Amino acid sequence: MVAAGANPNREKGGSALKRLKNSLKTAGIIGQTSRASLSKKDKKRGNPSEVGKHDRAEKLNLIKGEMNPFEMKVTNTKFEVLGRKVKGAVGKPALTKQVGEDNRKKTLLKEMKNKGKAGGIVDKRFGEENPNLTPEEKMLERFTKEKQKQTRSTSLFNLDDDEENLTHYGQSLANIDDFDEADLELSDSEDRGVIDPNTVSRSHFGGFGEEEEDMKHFDRPKSKAEVMREVIAKSKLHKLERQKEKDENDDVRKDLDDEFEDLRGLLDMAKPTARRPLPSQNSVYGRVEDERKDKELDEAAQKASAPTVEEDEYEDYDKFVRELAFDQRARPSDRTKTEEEIAVEEKEKLEKAEKARKRRMDGLDSEDENTPESGRRSAKGPANKKRKRAPQADDLDDDFEDQEGLELGHGLTLEDIMNANGVDEDESEEQGESESEEEESENDEDEGSADEDSDIADLESSDEMEFGEDEMNEIGSNGKIVKQNGKKTKAAAPKKKTTSDSYEIPYTFECPSDHVEFLEILEDIRLEDTPTVVHRICVMHNIKVAAENRQKIEKFFAVIVDHIAHLAATESPMPVKVISRLDQQLFNLAQQIPQHAASVFIERLTNAQNSYKEQLSVTSQFPDIKTLVTLRTLGHIFPTSDFSHPVATPAMLYMTEILAQAEIRSEVDIGRGLFLIQLLHDYQILSKRFIPEVLNFINLSLYLLAPVTTQSKITVAFPLPEYARNQKLHIKETSSASPQPLSASALLTDKLGRDSVNAEQVRISLVVALSKVLEAYMQLYSSTAAFVETFEPCLNVLEAMKSVDNWNEDVKTNLINVYDRLKRQVKFGTEKRTKTPLRMQYHRPVPIAQYVPKFEEGYSMDRHYDPDQERAQFNKLKAQTAKERKGAIRELRKDNMFMAREKLKTIKEKDARYQKMLTGVMTVLEADQAEKNELEFQKRKEQGKF
Repeated sequence: MVAAGANPNREKGGSALKRLKNSLKTAGIIGQTSRASLSKKDKKRGNPSEVGKHDRAEKLNLIKGEMNPFEMKVTNTKFEVLGRKVKGAVGKPALTKQVGEDNRKKTLLKEMKNKGKAGGIVDKRFGEENPNLTPEEKMLERFTKEKQKQTRSTSLFNLDDDEENLTHYGQSLANIDDFDEADLELSDSEDRGVIDPNTVSRSHFGGFGEEEEDMKHFDRPKSKAEVMREVIAKSKLHKLERQKEKDENDDVRKDLDDEFEDLRGLLDMAKPTARRPLPSQNSVYGRVEDERKDKELDEAAQKASAPTVEEDEYEDYDKFVRELAFDQRARPSDRTKTEEEIAVEEKEKLEKAEKARKRRMDGLDSEDENTPESGRRSAKGPANKKRKRAPQADDLDDDFEDQEGLELGHGLTLEDIMNANGVDEDESEEQGESESEEEESENDEDEGSADEDSDIADLESSDEMEFGEDEMNEIGSNGKIVKQNGKKTKAAAPKKKTTSDSYEIPYTFECPSDHVEFLEILEDIRLEDTPTVVHRICVMHNIKVAAENRQKIEKFFAVIVDHIAHLAATESPMPVKVISRLDQQLFNLAQQIPQHAASVFIERLTNAQNSYKEQLSVTSQFPDIKTLVTLRTLGHIFPTSDFSHPVATPAMLYMTEILAQAEIRSEVDIGRGLFLIQLLHDYQILSKRFIPEVLNFINLSLYLLAPVTTQSKITVAFPLPEYARNQKLHIKETSSASPQPLSASALLTDKLGRDSVNAEQVRISLVVALSKVLEAYMQLYSSTAAFVETFEPCLNVLEAMKSVDNWNEDVKTNLINVYDRLKRQVKFGTEKRTKTPLRMQYHRPVPIAQYVPKFEEGYSMDRHYDPDQERAQFNKLKAQTAKERKGAIRELRKDNMFMAREKLKTIKEKDARYQKMLTGVMTVLEADQAEKNELEFQKRKEQGKF
């Protein structure tokens, strides 16, 4: 045979025909050897046998593939490498095409034929799809499959791998020895020939009736009476077993009691301790009686456990037994409630209190006042009074009421809430209790009602912690921070039509969607009660209560922010305490809706930035009071020490931009800038980031307030804008005005320094305030490496201003103290600080890493060796995806061409059948017409017309 790709002319014989004949003769298809496998009959007839047919076909196919060079495709490689086999170098496209065509005929062609057809029978019998099997082979294969299926089903849970053995009456015949028969015993026995009575009665002459009766009972179902008898018998048996077990337990318990009689006697020495009620059942104000009882029990325990005069050898054992006797068990406590449950309870308390308030407003009694329990308590008199208790070690100091206001809000008293809340859970008392037990239960009821009374107070005071009043305090003349008097806010409250006796705050409010609606709600509410109203609105519309409350609370958050700014702009003096409590409530809401809270303040900052660009030509370029108070509230809600924060960072950038670019035109601008500096100090109290705009503003403000002669002595080492030389804010050298404390309201007001009489005093006060703020920043930046370079300009300004002789002694003393402290810190930094030059890196030079070269044992030029495993895996998957995609597209194209060919073939077959039918019809018609014509011709011929 000839190899593919060889030149045919080089072979023996030369031509392809000769080579074909040689191949056929060698294979035994032609020549004398071809008839060797035939029988005599086939040899006579010239027919090959069945085996000869298959061998002949295989040999012909093999010779055909070898002799046809056009059915083999060879891809020549550029370089021949020994021992390397290139995949796909030799291919048979014709064979591959034929295989694909056959596969499509088996799968795709069947789907095309069955398309649009429903039903049908699919023959899934073994061997039906194989045309090479004879019927006998098909039957044999089916029988084999059936046997295998039965074997798998029966031996599914059989753990033995042995073959199945024959059995007789449930016993294996393989275990029976051949010598176990009656007549083939191995030895004689005394019992030989003895037959038991059961065998005789059953197998010999008796037992026929019994067997029939047993079979009869076995075959028929049991009657109801028989079933019930069996059930009763089983029940009695179980009952007997339980009784027996109980008797055994009683005996064991009796033995234990007898053995530990002495121990039980020792245990009886201790008085039984009564279990305390749960915290939810115990009154906030009624623990004095419990403490008294505990004290008595402790004294009794000490007396019982006191050592006796006569000490015996069992003293340690008796002491240990007494400790066990007096050891108290752990008391149960209430389950920790979820946030949703707490929110729902708070809402229900407010709704109940509002319902009672409306009934009292209409002149009606509260709903629970007419109950028997409430009447009994009112008759007792002193039982309804609140009882104080001693503070416990684990108290949080949140359950004591103020005697004057009780923090319940106006119109809410203990008696009203007691009537509204009703009685506690001990109403169902038994009639047979003694008088002392009744009094104890009544006390428990009073304690429970007092608990409910304190719940409203907890609602009002739980979230109203005062904080953040440092920058709102006054800056005194001596430099110390003095708290602002908060009692003035009550006097500044707007006058209301209602009197103090009839004034009462509702408990339920609708959640306002804008600030106008909120002002309508607060129309008849005092200023100091605004946080109470806000808290009740938040409780009524808590997010945990209903899903739709989230949108309401988000709108109400913006309303509170606007109202804080409104209070700061309209109330004089500024209600610092009210604003601080509203800030705390805003902080609590921001924990529930952080994203919306951030968006609200970002919107306010954007508006402030846009308004600043529009006020460049206005009298004052500094922010108004509303913006400043909003910045203060922002610092209380969001963390200002983060390296980068979406709200705090833009706020600080905005404030530093104002300090750096806004023109100082009056004392109002200096006051508002001083407020911004104090805010930035509070922002950086933890992170201590250096802000150069602060020191530049302090130096510039002190320069503008300095007298004219002093300004010439100041060495300007800070940015000095052009407008600063024309400003007339300097203090007169002959001024001896004393400084006054500057409150937050005074710093933010538009009338600061407007009065010419008090202008000198305001400027002197600003100088003192600026020096104290500078001292605070000195302490903040004391650990900064560049302290000397940053504070030397301030030292020059203070040195020039402290030399004024006619100023007040308090002013001079303050300036001298700040100057001396700054000078000492600068001197210490200059002498003790070690300066190191800046270097590119502070570590030793890192040598270039030297790696041992990696060698691939099975290196191949056709592979890619990427050190990045993830990238290599990604590229591999990418290449596989592209390859599969191309292959899928190629197969789809072949499928489409195959379907088109089959459709065309079907159409041609249909047309051929139609043409054949049409030809047959035309043939019949033509024959009929020919016969008709012949008949007419004969008739005419007979008539003599031809």
